Amino acid sequence: MQEKDYKYYKKSGEGGCKSQMKDFIDLYIKILDKVKKESATELDGVKINIKRAYPQEVYLTIVDEKDFPVKFTLTEKTSEYIIPVFTDVCEYKDGSEKISKLFLDKLTPKVLSADDIKKIAESDENLKGIVINPHSQNFRMNPEGEI
Repeated sequence: MQEKDYKYYKKSGEGGCKSQMKDFIDLYIKILDKVKKESATELDGVKINIKRAYPQEVYLTIVDEKDFPVKFTLTEKTSEYIIPVFTDVCEYKDGSEKISKLFLDKLTPKVLSADDIKKIAESDENLKGIVINPHSQNFRMNPEGEI
């Protein structure tokens, strides 16, 4: 969601459920279902739009008591992980409820920008990317916004 939309939501309690990124991911998934191949040229324009939208929006994530985002490890044998992020308030409400059931810690929301995600990745080589709306879209990207 755009930062201005999040600020408006925080002030008024209204809105907060729109995201251009979410719309582009939905389009990507619809096209992918038809072409069945991620390298299909039909996806090229959508990939460009996703890469452009990624740094222009802010994302909600779930943080623990130490203010660090919840981690999903990639395998049991490695410490590599991804961070779940949500494109808007509605996605956060739905997804965080499901994810919170997996953890015993007290979890709270936090807003992250693409730059924040990149900084975490620069300081921790085990961060391999993000998973956007893991409960609904389950779309994965690296910290620089590459699909």
